[in-house]
Amino acid sequence: MALAAGEPLEDARQSFAAGRYAEAEQQALQAAEASPSGAALYLIGLSRFRTGRPEEALEALDAAGRAPDAPEPDAWNFNRGACLYALGRFEEAEQAFASVHPEAPLARVAWINAGFAAFDAGAPERAARWAERATPGASAQEAVQLEELRALLVPVGALGDEEYRQGLAAFDAGRFDEARAHFLRAAALMPDAGRARLMAGASAYRLGALTEAREDLASSLALTLSPLDRSTAHQYLDLLSHGLRSSGPGLWVSASLGPGFDSNVLQVGVAARDVSGASADVVTASAFAEASVGITARFRVADSVLAALSYGGSQRAYSESSVRDYSLQLHRATAAVEWEAARDVRVGLLAGGDLFFTGLADFRGLQASVGANAWLAWDESDRTSTRLDLGLVGKDGLGEEFAYLSGPRLDATLSQEWRLGVANLTAWYRYRQDRIGTLEQSVTSADETVASQTYVIPFAFASHGAGASGRWQPLPWLTASLEAEVEWRRYLEDSSLRVRTTAGDTETWNARRRHDTRFVLAPTLGFRLSRHLRLTARYELLVNRSNVDMRLTDDDPAACEGAEHLCHAYDSTNGNYEKHGVMLQLEAAW
Repeated sequence: MALAAGEPLEDARQSFAAGRYAEAEQQALQAAEASPSGAALYLIGLSRFRTGRPEEALEALDAAGRAPDAPEPDAWNFNRGACLYALGRFEEAEQAFASVHPEAPLARVAWINAGFAAFDAGAPERAARWAERATPGASAQEAVQLEELRALLVPVGALGDEEYRQGLAAFDAGRFDEARAHFLRAAALMPDAGRARLMAGASAYRLGALTEAREDLASSLALTLSPLDRSTAHQYLDLLSHGLRSSGPGLWVSASLGPGFDSNVLQVGVAARDVSGASADVVTASAFAEASVGITARFRVADSVLAALSYGGSQRAYSESSVRDYSLQLHRATAAVEWEAARDVRVGLLAGGDLFFTGLADFRGLQASVGANAWLAWDESDRTSTRLDLGLVGKDGLGEEFAYLSGPRLDATLSQEWRLGVANLTAWYRYRQDRIGTLEQSVTSADETVASQTYVIPFAFASHGAGASGRWQPLPWLTASLEAEVEWRRYLEDSSLRVRTTAGDTETWNARRRHDTRFVLAPTLGFRLSRHLRLTARYELLVNRSNVDMRLTDDDPAACEGAEHLCHAYDSTNGNYEKHGVMLQLEAAW
């Protein structure tokens, strides 16, 4: 039964939410005596139904419906239908479920229940129409309920075996172990009857015997099945699968908007931006607003192949004038396909491209990239998977200003996933080579003997990284996640300062091979506000430690005066920094 929101009956509501239904009823009765209301009567009815008294529950619900502050009609009709069904008044129950508005969140479940009520009222034709109405857009859980309803509507005589009939009766009664035994015997007697094997798999799924369920359902696809039964078998197998297939086919659209704050905008995610010579007075922290849109379409190519097309776009705009040019716009499009090559082995390929723009008033192209990622995954058990990813990306800095962002990137990642009920945990190791170019930044020197000086700043690097991510969903409306990563980054060429003296000589000062250690920590909390709305709060910490930092001191100050001028005073940037980011995001998804 659904509990609709009404006027405050806090003690009774809290007792009901905690499962103390008898206590909730008494508290609601006391509230009704003090101040009669439809909300109090409604809660009395819900509590009585939960304590197994549908007739008394219906009486209270009907009284609530006549009250001046009657409950919200969709939930009220749904709960009346549940009471009527429990009392065996199936035609009235069907009418109550049918009264739920088609746009209500409970609509599809109401239609499924109307189908059961129609069947028990002796009208299988109406039950079939309810099942047909509820099928488009059904969730995985609703698809399972629809399968139970359709199982009742099968013309058993056409299958010609009493075992199947007994299996349906046991399945409908919730005796799934007994049902599976009947369906397996029916499948043995009728080798071409894919539906018997399908129902054996459905029974195994309800028993939690996931390996057996997968075997039966896969076997049913090789037998004779109607298009609707074949779709049902695929839905069950999607629930039992991992990777791309686990979400099943469908179309998803999302849009989000939210504010945030970045404590160090000059360190951005696309690539390091030169800050050499930056004044300590420059404000590097800023609030921002970010908006994004996304669309994903997944479709089945074959029984064991699923493909996906997706597009995502986002715009982040910083409010502080000194960093507004670092505002970033991203467009990303991908196409992916994954094939279940064997029972526990998946092979996948993803191709796509990114397009970055920077600035607001001076909006211009930053970087474009195209690449591909291939993976091999082994699902050792229902709870664990091991995956190897290999990726290659070609990047191009758009315009001469960002030419140093051009070059290829190679990634190799090995990961292990653990699925632990309400929690998921993934640990990974990654090797990366990012062979983008070198930035040359000319700056003015206060030294009268120097005619010009140019920082030579290579951005190409090789790195080893390790990390873990976890996701926990303790409640249906609450999700918590945490990501942590450590990366050891070694640059492939020396940073230096190229100096041309007033005497006309060109010298290389402070040639130093840069190496950084980076740490990232990002916790996230997600709150589901409704079927389509979600609120997410995210914090991200980036700590970078480097041997290149103009603020560092040298053991030997005289090193600055040597021929090589090997001292931190001539470093190109401040490589030791921390970056804090927070963001609140409201997302709508369909």
